[in-house]
Amino acid sequence: MKIYLMRHGEPTYRDTAALGLPGMGAELGQLKPEGIAQAEEAVKDSRIQDVDLIVASPYPRALQTAAIVSREIDRPIEVAVGIFEWLPRIDYSAPTHTEIKEAWDEYKQNGGVHTPSDKYPNWETHAQMRARALEAIRPYLAREDISKLLIVCHGGIMRALMNQPSLKKIHFCEIRELTPEMLAAE
Repeated sequence: MKIYLMRHGEPTYRDTAALGLPGMGAELGQLKPEGIAQAEEAVKDSRIQDVDLIVASPYPRALQTAAIVSREIDRPIEVAVGIFEWLPRIDYSAPTHTEIKEAWDEYKQNGGVHTPSDKYPNWETHAQMRARALEAIRPYLAREDISKLLIVCHGGIMRALMNQPSLKKIHFCEIRELTPEMLAAE
């Protein structure tokens, strides 16, 4: 099976920030016009033209990106709840937009591993996110009716599935192949 990962297009959090939505509510941002254009451009990539299925994160920015790809290549979409973005608090409590950004910066600085000096000691580690993402895609990997799969998700999930927590910036709508070695690496 060939598996491709695609990061969502560029989102805006203007509305969620204006509403003061905390926690997972902060993740409800939609695509900017630039994000829509990025998805429309990315769908031209020959690697994803003939996928059998598109699997998307449940967050609007990924679903909207997947819908654009689906519309253009006429392929079905399924949602894999477990490939939502990295958790700034593993107890699902509601951090602010600022706390989410600061915790993510700490995660990146630490390579996805907690240290005793963490200001935010409850964020999801790389290993936790990887285990969650692998569990979420496992049913798709077992399906015999899929020879080519596109997973539309988030940069953090891409790093987790590729087992590369310190991977530099993944651009909006960037596409990467997920190799068997990446899936097997622990």
